[in-house]
Amino acid sequence: MLKVNNAKYLIVLFYLLFLNGCSSSLSNIKTIALNEESIYDNDLRINIKQIYCWINRMPGAKPRFNITGELNIFESSKFNFKNVTIKKIYIIQEGKEVYQFTPKIETDFIENKKSIIFSTIKGMLLSLQLNTSKNIDIKILLTDSNSKIDYFINNIAIEEVY
Repeated sequence: MLKVNNAKYLIVLFYLLFLNGCSSSLSNIKTIALNEESIYDNDLRINIKQIYCWINRMPGAKPRFNITGELNIFESSKFNFKNVTIKKIYIIQEGKEVYQFTPKIETDFIENKKSIIFSTIKGMLLSLQLNTSKNIDIKILLTDSNSKIDYFINNIAIEEVY
């Protein structure tokens, strides 16, 4: 009986390890055997360094929705790395677009990485469609003036500041 249970756990463990090894946030990675250089097809290599959403409910002003975040974008063969920027950000909740805006951005280059810090400028008046007690999804439209890509960040909590 004990051996059967251990075998079941081992099978489940190997299955989970196999799934984890097969999943990747990078699509269509190809490695060139000659120099071990990675090529990313139809995608940028992006790392979300931080993201924060909040409702400013401080007295003296109307409540406003705010978002700020930082993306690290790594060199890619398809995209002009130096020209990649955020064109628009869409805030989505329960499959419906609640906001869309052009963010304020600051960029910085460190070796083979471009850091883009983005934020709302003054915050946006609360939309009746936004349920502040539920999480949101974000779609970021990135472009290098020749190509466009939609990048999704899901399940982000909204905090309220008083």
